[in-house]
Amino acid sequence: MKYMIWVILLVVSFSGFIVLEKVFTMPPNVTSGNGNVGLLVILCLSPFFIASCFATVKITKRILAGRSSQKLTVLVLILCLVSSLFLLFAITDYANELIAALGGSPANENSRIYRFGWLNQYTNSLFFNVYTFLLTHVFSVIVGVLSWKRTMKTGKLH
Repeated sequence: MKYMIWVILLVVSFSGFIVLEKVFTMPPNVTSGNGNVGLLVILCLSPFFIASCFATVKITKRILAGRSSQKLTVLVLILCLVSSLFLLFAITDYANELIAALGGSPANENSRIYRFGWLNQYTNSLFFNVYTFLLTHVFSVIVGVLSWKRTMKTGKLH
């Protein structure tokens, strides 16, 4: 049952990221005067996203508790760190492309987002995209592994 809840939380939060990226982010060539309606979606779906991260930590600890292998723990950490590096590269590349398409940062007078700040209807996808979703959950797995290791050292299993 706990795995099913975790999957539901993942699906709802991932769907929210996709909706924010695809529906509530305006393309650089479109003029939008409606403000950032995506903020409402962010507010509504934040509890699901936060719960999915916590659930990922708990599920990671539960899986490792059933397989207390040092090699498995090291392998999971290495895979997570390598994945994080690839995701950070993808996020940086994605952000640079979008900022270039917008004509620069909010401080640039020639930019589409001049004086808007970084979170606006044109930049929602900078923060809410597949890469950032995956990175936060990879980070949750790392936290789960480290938390499990600490629990094993102290001898307190929750």
